[in-house]
Amino acid sequence: MNDTHQSEQLSDGIGQAVSRLQHQFLEAGDPSARRKLAVLRRAVNEDPGESPEVWQMVLEALPEKYIGRRDQPTAGEWAGHLALTLYAVHQRGNVRPVHVVGQSFGSAAGTLLRGRTESTKRTYDALLSATNFATRRHYLRALIGLMATDSTSSRAIGLDYGRLANDIYRLQFGKFRSSVLRTWGRDFYRAFSWAPERETEEVSTL
Repeated sequence: MNDTHQSEQLSDGIGQAVSRLQHQFLEAGDPSARRKLAVLRRAVNEDPGESPEVWQMVLEALPEKYIGRRDQPTAGEWAGHLALTLYAVHQRGNVRPVHVVGQSFGSAAGTLLRGRTESTKRTYDALLSATNFATRRHYLRALIGLMATDSTSSRAIGLDYGRLANDIYRLQFGKFRSSVLRTWGRDFYRAFSWAPERETEEVSTL
């Protein structure tokens, strides 16, 4: 089984878990969903496994092949933990869905930073140029926090958290890292440079 197929299964597992939680929170009005989101948010800066309740949610969402047998978290466990906790940060205070299937992180970041100051864009640039996983995690958390704030406005910036989990997984391996960052860069550019076409009115005179 190749790496692409495996990562697609990871994307499916995390995407389905986030979709269920989002539905329970926004549409079903389930009080337990609000509590789960709060628990996940508190764990965003923790390592996988530090919070027993979050660890259970991560393991339930992951396909079996990503669950480790040794003491240290696997790349898949890290990807699941970060995607679920970052979704909880993003959804906080928002009445619109922020898990949007098909919307890449690069596109969401480009939409977020369009029209913002150059200093804010440097956060995104720092994410791309980070040389280790801890630093990349830090800047990813910062950008998701900005998206959460902007999502309360009419812009409603969202992204696909299953796809993000897949990206986080692949970023932990040197052979995939450049591919992920190139895709983010292309999607970012398209969204960042987008501008609505001006509507022209044809004035006819009799």
